[in-house]
Amino acid sequence: MPRNIVNILDIGSKSIKALAMERKLDAGIHILGAALVPTEGVRRGMANNPDLLTKKIKMAITEVERFSGIPFKEAFLTFGTPALGASKVRARVAVAQASGEIGTYDIERVVAQARPSSRDLQNREILDTFGLNYSVDSEMVMRDPLGMKGENLEAEILFVTSLLKPLREMISVVEEAGVVINDVIPAPLASARAILTPRQREAGAVALDIGAETIDLAVMEENLPYSVAVFPLGGAHITNDIALGFQVSLDSAEEIKTTTKLPEESSKARNKFKNIVEARLEDMFELVENHLKKIGRQGLLPGGVVLAGGSSKILGIDEFSKNILRLPSSKGRFADLDTGHRLQDPVWATAIGAALLVLDREDRSVKSIKSPSILRQKIFAWLRSLIP
Repeated sequence: MPRNIVNILDIGSKSIKALAMERKLDAGIHILGAALVPTEGVRRGMANNPDLLTKKIKMAITEVERFSGIPFKEAFLTFGTPALGASKVRARVAVAQASGEIGTYDIERVVAQARPSSRDLQNREILDTFGLNYSVDSEMVMRDPLGMKGENLEAEILFVTSLLKPLREMISVVEEAGVVINDVIPAPLASARAILTPRQREAGAVALDIGAETIDLAVMEENLPYSVAVFPLGGAHITNDIALGFQVSLDSAEEIKTTTKLPEESSKARNKFKNIVEARLEDMFELVENHLKKIGRQGLLPGGVVLAGGSSKILGIDEFSKNILRLPSSKGRFADLDTGHRLQDPVWATAIGAALLVLDREDRSVKSIKSPSILRQKIFAWLRSLIP
């Protein structure tokens, strides 16, 4: 029986995570190998020095292969940059069959009808597509209209997209490192899969993965994405402010941020540190609050806010989130891993979640309606154009 192994490559602004995971016969998961190396050549999740980044990716691959004993020749790539976005579109089609029974063909047609035009997608690519809800003759069905009868089928579709240029550049770098990309997974959705419980995903919750230079946001409701966004702000901005405020090196500022051990212990220094951190956290959570207000979910997510990413380790950040967003807030953990597992660390949220999403797809029918291989066709065509 072939082994169900998934390879993940998660390239962040601060670190690169390479992960090999296997689904066991008892439906549990087993980490075959994991590697984390410092990133070089990345800015806000986008490649800005391909040569440096390629070397670092190769280092991560070598390390994960050493642990797992399995070649890391292909992988699923996570992508989380401000180039990521999402849009909702409503569409309506007449049911094709004379009997009025809705079939798979009708659902495919309504999704195709909703798909943005080629002009709208001139500089973007659809990474994922979700049918949020359906109506048959104006009667709300919500999940699955298959087999129902009516004259018209209406749907609300969520498209998760990315700007093509930064996506192509990142894929090109990964391929240069010798890894074939199976698919690209939006990082906010991966983090949400790792840290939100099934109950939270159903009731409504927001997953916030706060990295070094970006914040990945995914609002989940009824076990589907309601909104996805990436903001160009992260823990590195707090580190920079601490370095300036206390006139210390960036390495020392990073240590101060995570340990709260100040160069001098005094009430004045403690208040200064508190003001620096809270000012930046306020900027971050105001971005989140404004987004929730924009999508009509401010204060309306019973599952609350769940935090991940390296910057979620900041002391008191969950309480700060609760006060600003007026929602229950907590630091996420991975229910699929044992409590004491060495990867039970918020920096691994995106990589762990991406692997779980891939395994979910293989275990059962996918809720998302993917556009088959359009992304890979475009990317491979672009890569071929570079070959003389």
